[in-house]
Amino acid sequence: MFENNFTKQLVLIGGGHANVQVLRKLCMNTVKGLHTILISENFEATYSGMTPGYIHKDFSKEEISIDLQRLCFNAGATFIRDKVVKIETNYQKLELQNLPSIHYDLLSINTGSISNTKGIKIENSSKCFFVKPISLLVKNLSEIDQIIKKKKSKIAIIGGGVASYELAFSLSRRHKNNLEISIVGKNILNEKNLNKKTKKHIKKISNHLGIKELLGEVISISETHLTLKNGDTFKCDLSLLSSGADIENWLSNSNLNKDKNGFISVDNNLLSTNDKSVFVTGDACSIENNFRPKSGVMAVRQGEVLKENIFLKLTGKSLVKFKPQKNWLYLVGTYENYALLNYFFLSFHGRWCWKLKKWIDRGFINKFKFTNHMSMTKKNLELEKSKDVKMYCQGCGSKVSKNTLVNFLNEENSNPDLLDASIINTNSSNILQSIDHIKLFTSLNPYDFGVISYLHSQNDILSSGGSVQTISVSQALPFSEGIIEKFYMEYFMKGIKSESIKDDSVIVSGHSYQSKEPGITITMNGVFEKQISKNQGQEDDLIYLSKPLGTGYLLAAYFNNSDFLSSIDFQNLLEWLKKGNSKASEISKSFKSNITTDISGFGLASHLSDICKSSKLSAEIKLNEEIMINKNIRILENFKSTGFDNNYSSSVNKILISDSNKLKNILYDPQTNGPLLLSIHKKDQVEFEKKFQLELGFSPILIGKFKKSGDKLINVID
Repeated sequence: MFENNFTKQLVLIGGGHANVQVLRKLCMNTVKGLHTILISENFEATYSGMTPGYIHKDFSKEEISIDLQRLCFNAGATFIRDKVVKIETNYQKLELQNLPSIHYDLLSINTGSISNTKGIKIENSSKCFFVKPISLLVKNLSEIDQIIKKKKSKIAIIGGGVASYELAFSLSRRHKNNLEISIVGKNILNEKNLNKKTKKHIKKISNHLGIKELLGEVISISETHLTLKNGDTFKCDLSLLSSGADIENWLSNSNLNKDKNGFISVDNNLLSTNDKSVFVTGDACSIENNFRPKSGVMAVRQGEVLKENIFLKLTGKSLVKFKPQKNWLYLVGTYENYALLNYFFLSFHGRWCWKLKKWIDRGFINKFKFTNHMSMTKKNLELEKSKDVKMYCQGCGSKVSKNTLVNFLNEENSNPDLLDASIINTNSSNILQSIDHIKLFTSLNPYDFGVISYLHSQNDILSSGGSVQTISVSQALPFSEGIIEKFYMEYFMKGIKSESIKDDSVIVSGHSYQSKEPGITITMNGVFEKQISKNQGQEDDLIYLSKPLGTGYLLAAYFNNSDFLSSIDFQNLLEWLKKGNSKASEISKSFKSNITTDISGFGLASHLSDICKSSKLSAEIKLNEEIMINKNIRILENFKSTGFDNNYSSSVNKILISDSNKLKNILYDPQTNGPLLLSIHKKDQVEFEKKFQLELGFSPILIGKFKKSGDKLINVID
């Protein structure tokens, strides 16, 4: 028997400077009974303190970013890439832009802010870029670069705060003499915490770099100029809006209390003043009766209290109060390897200030880097104990609750009578059937996993020349209850359904149960006109892959925190995992392909050697980087999936390959939703490749051809 695993659901919205500290605490502590979800629009969180350094090329994109998917993996949390569009606090429910809604027991909002456009008319033709959220500025930087490179540009930074000056210094260094920068604001360096000497320093540096100041309130931005409230106009080729902070519409439209400036009002515990199940931190909130300017420093400080208060509240203990400091350290990057320091009445400008800034910033960001070591050793914490701790037996007793199942089926208008079996009508007597199971990847969005599981199963039908007609689904959900059980069921099923709709296939039956190893089993029924089998290979037929290989060892590397694999690399891997083979199968059938098989858990070597053995042929293939999802050979050399050794031992004697071949390991790498292996007649090579490229947007991968049977089933040539 098992004690119920998940009883409370914590949802974090936004990968801001405070929420990431909550996740880091979860990297070091396992909270028994807690299920955590992070919702973010981006896979990465940009650290604002290092962004000016990134702009003037002191840091790389990776150095200033927190990999949220990897952070969630190490924290034991689930990462959902989507945007919240509505919050219904009465139902503790979040509506998302693309995915099903999510309920919460406790919510933490740390979304940062957006640029304040109130009172400014921005024409569609204008080249206006927002500084907030900072991730958007980083994303748009290449477009800004292209505009500036075309000609010597006039750029206006709208907003007269210290952040505008630091941005101006960064852009000045980035583009040398290729732009004229003007700072336009109704107030210039009006921050109360800046002392007179610091303001004097900033103005001196600004003058030295040729940065101009213009006092005035911008009311409109067009393609060629700004218009000020007094009627004056100012010519510019592009503008950057750094005029203060605002919050997103879904927060503005919520019934959470707001202050006079429209920000969410929170108490000294960082809880909403009218909803004690919602924490709000960072730029999106204002502390009741204790206003402070919006600042990344403040968000970091709030995170130190938030990470304690969330777990204190979950365990039923008294919360600690956040005491905002009245003054804080400013460190502003100026020239190369120089920074300006401001603290109370102190003001210094020098190299040592830059070294201090780098040390502080890197100290923060490195807390969220997990490369080169496995997950941290965790302490065990426990939620407030229930008086009646539920225990679950296995067997039939592990089924999900009837309410969860009935509610989901009612929402889907599916099988409301809970029939144990469904009648399948088909006009074909040629029926294909397959079954496949894969376990949920830790931290992966269950919706995406539903997509991947369908496509992985679909490959078995496609490789036999068929098309999917009906499916039966068995879901293994984590031991949980209520909204957590509902979350997994809904996300698994709707991910599967999103792909079944494309096939026009029908979900006819299903089973759901609770398990320590969540996953999905899919039984597929399909029909075919001409069955394709492994004994139909023909000499001189060309051998293609429908997409590249590498899901096994790349997932192993990523979840072993390898620094060889970045967040961008993982995103690319996920795109291939979610890319189906249906269109490739259709194209190959139109060219009367004799062989179609899917490369799955046993790897390329096993599947290709099976074809060669059945067809009484050998294969001559060549391995090159095009066969790989990720071209970094070091990852292939250093990481292996758990199925690699078995694949190697069962296939190595069937293959002739040089020991010096750096890509040899790719032959034995297990694949989740891997490519189809296709044979195409040599005469059709040009037309097949042309049609494939036209319809799929990328090229098929030619790896070799079938030959007369030789000493080895597969001969890998250098």
